[in-house]
Amino acid sequence: MDEINIASKELAKGAKMLSKHCENCGFPLFERDSKEYCPNCKSEKIVSILDDKKINKEFKSHDITYKGKSEVLDKKIEYLFKKLDEETEITRINEISQAICALIKIKKYT
Repeated sequence: MDEINIASKELAKGAKMLSKHCENCGFPLFERDSKEYCPNCKSEKIVSILDDKKINKEFKSHDITYKGKSEVLDKKIEYLFKKLDEETEITRINEISQAICALIKIKKYT
């Protein structure tokens, strides 16, 4: 099956084509049901998707037990930005960027 047919079938199933490519075969990755996968070589991994409501609920439940979350998150975000500035490997740049986005999203609820 050619690449265009594979991609169009995934889109028709409701999957989202990502701007990332498979490390195994180079085919564009797709996401559906919290899974990131390659329909060409069938490799798959679970995607960590942050649920805003879940984050909000978890942080509200910990408000009493831990003060200073915001300062800790600021330090971690700053640390990751320094790492991002030094990094040259595209995979690590992507990982660090995703971690920064996650921390910023979490910080929004503190």
